Amino acid sequence: CTPATPTTRAEDEMIQPDSRSTTRRDAIKLGLLAGAGGALGRGTPLFGGVPGRAQELLTRPIPGTGERLPVVGVGTNQWGAQTEAEIAPLREIVQLMNEAGARFIDTARIYGRGRAEEVIGQILRELDARDDVFIATKVPTPETREEAVASLEACMTALGVEQVSAMRVHFLDGVEILLPILREWKEAGRVRYLGVTTMSAEEYPQLERLIREENLDMIEIDYSVLDRAAAERILPLAADHGVAVVVARPFGGRRGGVFSLVSGRPLPDFAAEIGATSWAQLCLKYNLANPAVTVVIPGTDDPEHMVDNLGAGRGELPDAELRRRIEEVFDELGG
Repeated sequence: CTPATPTTRAEDEMIQPDSRSTTRRDAIKLGLLAGAGGALGRGTPLFGGVPGRAQELLTRPIPGTGERLPVVGVGTNQWGAQTEAEIAPLREIVQLMNEAGARFIDTARIYGRGRAEEVIGQILRELDARDDVFIATKVPTPETREEAVASLEACMTALGVEQVSAMRVHFLDGVEILLPILREWKEAGRVRYLGVTTMSAEEYPQLERLIREENLDMIEIDYSVLDRAAAERILPLAADHGVAVVVARPFGGRRGGVFSLVSGRPLPDFAAEIGATSWAQLCLKYNLANPAVTVVIPGTDDPEHMVDNLGAGRGELPDAELRRRIEEVFDELGG
């Protein structure tokens, strides 16, 4: 099928770089995100392996089935690779995840300017790793049932699969058309879990209705220490109704992101209490401390960042008091 062109709203899922602030890559190189053990934690090499396999990644169950997922995955909005040189670091990310025991790959029909699903399919085929991952994808707004089915089939073709782990309605658009079809596909065994996504608190009332009325398996929302709106009603409601929660934009997304706020600042001393050796790990652990969160999916196309993110899935998580202290840090920084 012809690759879809991302809409303006789809682009909202990307963290927009700010040329005035230190990037995360620069911050890692400068040691600004480092703990006492090195740029990515305790003497860890940047590539070729993930530390502490003796300390496995934390897992959480999908409420409806009990299937357990490692709590850190990856978002692939930027996986629009065209050349082998561009695909190579993405392949390394999948390898690093496999070595760490991570499984969750989040994507969408429109990610990477219509290329992400194809890139993922290629990588999994090359690594013979299809059975090792949990692919969760999303489809854009259809105007007709026929268009919806065509989009769903295009997802499967691009990924090179007969069954996908999770299929969601992107941005809540077209739920009236798509959800009945997804139920049919689930019954037929082509989709294991179904759900919806939104990145806007303005759509939370509609999301609340869908959680209550539609027997969803999974939702995807934006949630971070900079954007805590989902913690007020969505996360408790999802927990009450047995819905898995995938957290996108865990670093704050378009609001500038945590890295522009913490540039040049050392980690607070209390980060060591939960084994966080970078600001990224501290923020991801903050999200994961909410028991309603099933998995966080920081988007990256950089293996260094993937190693850093995986570190958040090990060790202790902040208790209520430590979460409050993390919030205070970012409130003081103007987040």
